[in-house]
Amino acid sequence: MSDCLSRLQPGHIVMFGGERCRVIMVNDCRAQIVPIEKRHTEVTQIIDGKETVVAKFNKTGAAINISPNSFIDIIGYEKPATATAQAATTPKVQRDLPGHHNGPGVSKRGAGRPKKSSR
Repeated sequence: MSDCLSRLQPGHIVMFGGERCRVIMVNDCRAQIVPIEKRHTEVTQIIDGKETVVAKFNKTGAAINISPNSFIDIIGYEKPATATAQAATTPKVQRDLPGHHNGPGVSKRGAGRPKKSSR
């Protein structure tokens, strides 16, 4: 990371294009923002002139890259999530599946290598 300070910092809440957005990442050349509010979307199909709704769902907007020194309105601050907090909420992957390289009965040295003798 460089010693250069930019105007935007991770955790800032900004107004961009009439929407509230959260700054999620900042480096020397860009700041990445994502809309906070979800957009309601309906997928429709037209068969034989009849319009029917196939699915309704809420989706988040795509990330937008802007200059880290952009002069946009900063309306608040929200402490960004830390890596340890995200790791605590992510589901654990089951590693002892048959055929997995670190499955039961297989040493951590690798499946094909014999263990060193203790001579």
